[in-house]
Amino acid sequence: MDIDLDKKLYNDYLNGNTEAFETLYHKYKDKIKYFVNGIVKNSEKAEDITQDVFMEILKNKYQEEQGSFKYYIYLIAKSKALNCVNTEKRRNEITQKYLSNTENEFENDILDTITKKESEKELLEAINILSEKYRKAIYLVMFENFSYKETAKILNISIQDVKNYIHRGKKEVRKILIKKGFREMNKVSKVFLCILCILVVVSGVVYAATKIAEKMKGEADLTPIFTGNIGDNDINSIWVGTFQLAWNEFMDQRVHGNIEFEDGESVLANELNKRTFTKEMLNENDYYIKVGETSNELKEQILKDIKDKFGIDGSQALEQINFDGYDQNKEKRRSNTLYAVLYKNFEFLKPFDRLYGSKFNDSEEIVKYFGINNASSEELNQNVEVLFFNNNSDFAVKLKTKDNEEVILYCNDSNKSFNELYEELNSKTENYQGNKSFTENDELKVPYINIDTIINYGELCGRIIKGTNQLYIVNAIQNVKFSLDEKGGNLMSEAAIKDEYMSASFNSRYFYFNKPFVIFMKETDKLEPYFALKVDNIDVLVEDNLEDNIIM
Repeated sequence: MDIDLDKKLYNDYLNGNTEAFETLYHKYKDKIKYFVNGIVKNSEKAEDITQDVFMEILKNKYQEEQGSFKYYIYLIAKSKALNCVNTEKRRNEITQKYLSNTENEFENDILDTITKKESEKELLEAINILSEKYRKAIYLVMFENFSYKETAKILNISIQDVKNYIHRGKKEVRKILIKKGFREMNKVSKVFLCILCILVVVSGVVYAATKIAEKMKGEADLTPIFTGNIGDNDINSIWVGTFQLAWNEFMDQRVHGNIEFEDGESVLANELNKRTFTKEMLNENDYYIKVGETSNELKEQILKDIKDKFGIDGSQALEQINFDGYDQNKEKRRSNTLYAVLYKNFEFLKPFDRLYGSKFNDSEEIVKYFGINNASSEELNQNVEVLFFNNNSDFAVKLKTKDNEEVILYCNDSNKSFNELYEELNSKTENYQGNKSFTENDELKVPYINIDTIINYGELCGRIIKGTNQLYIVNAIQNVKFSLDEKGGNLMSEAAIKDEYMSASFNSRYFYFNKPFVIFMKETDKLEPYFALKVDNIDVLVEDNLEDNIIM
């Protein structure tokens, strides 16, 4: 079914639906980039080659006899990657590091129960220790679901070699994991994660969390679920409940139940199905949700509503969706768009002082800070409530606002899920017996934060949903803009899900006599016709004069 969907999307693109190609692009771009990066060993070159791969597909029409679209695109990627290596005379330096996408679910066949016990990071590290030939075979077969035959063609080896490499590779991974020891493998080196900023909303909780980037570029790794691990501490991580709000509406109004895909399980979808965050956890003045048939009219209505309610001009999320493409060749597609936005603006009780810039963690750059030092007015102390202070690397404070919001800063070196960190924070706060007042001897130093990031959750796109007559997600988009300074902060997050049926509407019927047909004519009270015509070609049809066209 996944292959059929690729074929349909590509044919839709050939018929003029540019959004169909965008869906294919978002579905495969990250996977192709990881595959290419394993060959060229350079992320920037891998990015460029990935773009070249899609340009090649745009220029040269894919033919079905070339195999599946997935097989075809990997062949192009391999060819271009090897050309790059040959050009730079680095064939002997080829290495593999295919897997870094924490959204990929590991096949149960890999290492059986070991995989269930160990984290993805340890498994990836073990696979990456393998020799090149084992890594390639395991990645293409176990993670990209290529057949042995397709893998053999891509790698230019025999089918038996593919089977041997996978079998031996799995045995080697077992040895590596056993040698490391299951319990000890979590002791990997960690980069110090020192700012977890959590916005707690009055009638519930919504959390926006980030680690400050060394270069303050405003980029963060968006995760749609509060319960997922943060992952690599070198990357800023942020969660806002907006995408969960849109997903809830998708479940209720389009699927009428949990979302499961025909081509296999999705860990991300399973977590979203749990509805760990709902609109009831928010003040109704702080969010907006709209669901409707994909159309320019819907887009204009959303833009007007968020302008009236929040003063927001434009929508970054909606700009990623093609509102014109759902009506193609006058065969209307059943497509809905689900949109949600969360908006917060808050001020501290008193503006904090601007402090001298300094480094953050082990960065070389100087970043801006605000807070309280020994030269600050004592009235600023009322802005801060100490939650606990166990040592210089384990403490938390609450910054008070005029707007009934709480900004909680928790210094912590873990990459647990936000949910686990928040529970840990509450437990430490409850057990803390020390002074919770911010005193004249205390100092506070908080970096300025500026985030502007957007993501399309490709794992959820282009996959047929069970029990829906071939409904699939075209776009699954979320953006976040968050800022924090000495006066307060601002949070605006949008989420949009656009769906579409693989074929035309199953409820709508289209009686288009644009293929061979028969005409019978008879009198109403008679059983037999007096006229019959079989139309097989255009010889008896009237040519269309463009000047006489009417609007259909």
